[in-house]
Amino acid sequence: MNKIWYEWKEMRRDVNVLCRDITIAKFDPDCIVGLSRGGLTPGVMMSHWLNKPFKPVKNSLRDFPEWEEWLPRKSDKSVLIVDDICDSGESFEKIQNYLSVRANGCDIRYAVLWWNNECDFEPHYYVQECAKDTEQIWIQFPWESWWNAPV
Repeated sequence: MNKIWYEWKEMRRDVNVLCRDITIAKFDPDCIVGLSRGGLTPGVMMSHWLNKPFKPVKNSLRDFPEWEEWLPRKSDKSVLIVDDICDSGESFEKIQNYLSVRANGCDIRYAVLWWNNECDFEPHYYVQECAKDTEQIWIQFPWESWWNAPV
């Protein structure tokens, strides 16, 4: 397994790139939704950068599986859903399927720091990409293992 140690400074840079790309695309979300656990930190940072309200949503299919059935507010015309990585795409596909019949035409877009380009779901916005399965990559995010990261 090839481990990539994704550092705080890289993550901060990439959050800024995501916010820049979203601004250039003229996408103006009414709310930033951060998926727990990995999307909480970048989601909060993007919420500050874009000056938008933040909503944490429990959404985990792997570690501590829990699924919160969240819907945008009726006043939300657009929402940005943020996670750290689109790994298999399964979480985003599940959210997209759930919201497609319930979100009342809300423009819902997806942003991640990393996209595994071997999965079928391609987020609207991403900064880093990899072939996670072929290259046998594990991305170690800074909030996951600060206690055993290389110094």
